[in-house]
Amino acid sequence: MYADSIQWSAFSISMAYVVVIFGIKFAMKDRKPFEFRLGLQLWNLWLAVFSIVGALVTTKALFSSIVNEGFSSSYCKAGSFFQGTSGLWSFLFCLSKIAELGDTLFIVLRKRPLMFLHWYHHVATLNYGILSYADGTAFNSWIIWLNFSVHAIMYSYYFLAACKIRAPAAVAQCITFLQITQFIITHAVLFHVAYLVLTGQSCDTHFGTYMFCLIMELSYVYLFGSFFYQSYVKNGGKKFQKEKQQVSSSVEQQKIE
Repeated sequence: MYADSIQWSAFSISMAYVVVIFGIKFAMKDRKPFEFRLGLQLWNLWLAVFSIVGALVTTKALFSSIVNEGFSSSYCKAGSFFQGTSGLWSFLFCLSKIAELGDTLFIVLRKRPLMFLHWYHHVATLNYGILSYADGTAFNSWIIWLNFSVHAIMYSYYFLAACKIRAPAAVAQCITFLQITQFIITHAVLFHVAYLVLTGQSCDTHFGTYMFCLIMELSYVYLFGSFFYQSYVKNGGKKFQKEKQQVSSSVEQQKIE
């Protein structure tokens, strides 16, 4: 009953999110974009700090769980990781998926391109995070740790970008690569959980939640992989081409001055 209630709450928030962001996108069609420079800096700063602290807490908890309870138990049994301080941060992780929907508000209000990958990723992760927390899914220990760790780097990068501190396109490429690596590691965990269950061992998870996660992670590998290819590989990578154009324009401007 509790799981059903919280799942519907996540679904309702997701539907409201989609309606609001596309409503704002439509309303902004003939308006000038907002800048929100300070707001964007503060937004990315708090998410960076939050993710860094979360990464530190869950890194200690996960590796402690591996040492004390065993490697397989770290993602098959809902043990010490979900208790105490790391247990609190597991709960905060789920709540943060609601807060992170605010990323999209900055995109549509600043009239930046809104990719399917962006809003789909937010909706899917929110629904999975809340559903799996309610179900007490053991392998969330790895998902939470991986996500905190990648987001610590990603939001720090976004904060620097909001401060007009430009990093080479290769940095953004590395962050996308880390995201894809995160999903691949999650697949390895999921496949081993399936093996353990099929060989008669007990794992703290529900079939529906497991399948939700598997399908979600497969879609992420495809979508993020396609984004990586289009942005950094195909025809030299459009991100790298844009960087070269900016450098070229800067050199020409210096010559004029």
